[in-house]
Amino acid sequence: MKHERATEEIRELAALYALGSMTQHEARSFEIHMQEGCAICEAEYHRFAHTIAAMGFAAEEVAAPDYIRDLLLARIEREGQSAVPATASSSKAEGGPAQEKYPPAASPLLSSQTKRGMPLILGWICVGAVLMMAFWAFMSWRSAQETKSQLKAQQAAAKADMEELQKQISSQTDKSSRLGEILAIAHQPEARIGRLIGQSATPSYAGAIFWDTKMNQVLVMGSFHPTPQGKVHQLWFFSPTAKIPVGSLMPDESGRVFMTLSVPKEAAGATAVVVTLEPDNGAQIPTQPYCAAGRID
Repeated sequence: MKHERATEEIRELAALYALGSMTQHEARSFEIHMQEGCAICEAEYHRFAHTIAAMGFAAEEVAAPDYIRDLLLARIEREGQSAVPATASSSKAEGGPAQEKYPPAASPLLSSQTKRGMPLILGWICVGAVLMMAFWAFMSWRSAQETKSQLKAQQAAAKADMEELQKQISSQTDKSSRLGEILAIAHQPEARIGRLIGQSATPSYAGAIFWDTKMNQVLVMGSFHPTPQGKVHQLWFFSPTAKIPVGSLMPDESGRVFMTLSVPKEAAGATAVVVTLEPDNGAQIPTQPYCAAGRID
């Protein structure tokens, strides 16, 4: 089938034929096609053949050493003497050398199948490289995320430890401050101390008072139950002739009390201390049963 115009496929076949990159079967098929009179394919072949020939002459000539010329001439002379008779006899037997219009096909080692397979191999190599890079990037990202999570966990643990340490420091500071207050009062010559002991209704109550009679202040410390809503613990000083309310006690969430109250002057001769449970607005007469009581020394 003759072609009317040159296509990319025709140019590719003509180029492969001119380069000798076809298999013997492909080269023979292309020769037969051109012999059938396809001017388009023949013109493309000649165009590529001229280009390839020109590429050979485009390189600069390099003069060979003199001894190479001598060796080459000696070998031609030696091999030519034995090759000429064999060639002559062969030509006579076959009726002379065949005149081929087109050059023989190239070695199958440089076949078009190999050439055509190279882009596919390169493509798979590129795909493999991209996959390796993607895998490496994913592993790097995953490692970074794990490191980030570990750092966050360590930061959270360090923050929790710091908060706990601050609480302990604050607690120790508070304890030191309270101990300082207690010692400051206890060292006063006029100081009086009373121990609070839980009564039958509240046996777990316990505490103590440190009374600075000179400053008319009392430091109260102890452990009491949380009060019901609308109720409050109230501190009393008892003297032989009166029961004097000193003030309300304000325990923390755990029921502990550490506070300083002003002592009325009329409580100067008190010999006992009592804690009662009263309405949140206080009372003028202590309500029984008492929560805790003790003697003031």
